Amino acid sequence: MNNPNFENLPTRLGVYTLTRYIGCRDGAALYFANQSHVERGVVVEVLQPGALHSEVEAFLASARARVAAALPHVTQVFESMVSDDIWYLTQERPEGRNVERVAREKGGLTPTQICTIIEAAATLYQAAADNNVAAGTIAVHDIYMSADDRVNFLSPVQTGEHSAEMVVPQQQGLATVLSQFLPKEGTPGYSRVVTLLDWMMNGYEGEVVDWTALKDTAATVREQLAPLLRREHVSGLSGKTRGAVERQFKRDRRKFIKNLIIGGIAGVIVLVAGIIGYVCAPTSGESLPANDGSTITCLLGNNVVKVAIRPVTIREYEAFLVAFEDTFNRDERKRYLKDVPSHDVSRRPLDWEAQLAAAMHGAVYNGKPINMDSPVTGVSYWDALVYARYCNATLPTADLLQTARTDGKAEVSVCEWTTDFSSASGIYEAGAILLPADAATPSILEPDRSTRKPGYGFRIVYP
Repeated sequence: MNNPNFENLPTRLGVYTLTRYIGCRDGAALYFANQSHVERGVVVEVLQPGALHSEVEAFLASARARVAAALPHVTQVFESMVSDDIWYLTQERPEGRNVERVAREKGGLTPTQICTIIEAAATLYQAAADNNVAAGTIAVHDIYMSADDRVNFLSPVQTGEHSAEMVVPQQQGLATVLSQFLPKEGTPGYSRVVTLLDWMMNGYEGEVVDWTALKDTAATVREQLAPLLRREHVSGLSGKTRGAVERQFKRDRRKFIKNLIIGGIAGVIVLVAGIIGYVCAPTSGESLPANDGSTITCLLGNNVVKVAIRPVTIREYEAFLVAFEDTFNRDERKRYLKDVPSHDVSRRPLDWEAQLAAAMHGAVYNGKPINMDSPVTGVSYWDALVYARYCNATLPTADLLQTARTDGKAEVSVCEWTTDFSSASGIYEAGAILLPADAATPSILEPDRSTRKPGYGFRIVYP
């Protein structure tokens, strides 16, 4: 046969009919194609006619490496062949559509789709490292998603062996691809996937985040965001049907958040104790029950209350913050923000991104190693108050906190906000800083309740 006319498709190459050009890799052109007789869709990678002998040898070596490698989420590579002096390689056509086409339909990928792609790529690359297989970067034309968001890649396998130096270009290459498909700013989960992509591009504090860590992080974010984004699935329904579906979503959401906050989120990065803690809020009015053994029974006047043994954690506060920023509607926010100064609409702690990132990586923050179960700090009194309302709880008085510490052995690990500023108890300075039991009572001025300081945390009291 004659050399195929690559400018005019479809065209024949051996037993394959090339139907559409999809990209290029290392001097070879990639095409969708159909195989005669067996009616099988494939991807054909064609080394351009007239290639030098050294280029042919490199192409064949790459083909052998890809045929030999079996990696998760990677399509099967069948064989390399030659037809009329044109060398080509065939591989299984991925299920679904190219990620660029998926994104084009809705003006970008959803945060959960981006997380799913990161998870799949991380699984692929970690398996390649474990099996000492060299793998290059993933390009736009290599990523495919099915209707249910399952991900497959064209094989990125190269000749040679795996090396640690490959991780940075792998992550940067994928981050570059996914960055062009980000959803609109303000979409639930937008800031979280942007942070993930930033870690892939730049590392965390100059250190590369390994693939396993990124996979666990992406999985956690995806699982949290799923209840938020499922709302879109009922937008086309109307009336009674939509109402029934939305009510079921709310029931699922309440169950999910209870499990999240009561039980905690398990698993997260290898380098970390936890990651981007998460998810939706309970519906308005839903209480947050305390775990057995997690509270101390105390008297507040004539009332019996339960004081949390531990201050609110970074994991718990992040779950609240996701709910406050991504889930609550305007009326819900207005209810939670009653009597809170109008100039302070954000509930983000001081230096929140740095604190959260350090917790995710088990790193040092303000001189201490922290993780997702460490107390959240840098919160204002108003932050603490809104969180307490979210849990259908209150903040402790200074005397109640002192009682919980001395009589109930409540954990003391950070300075804490209380509802009052009397100096009589001698346990705080400026309304928050806990002092040793024998410390002299300082002269105190009532602090600005909007102040956010690195050492300030809080705990809550259940009725």
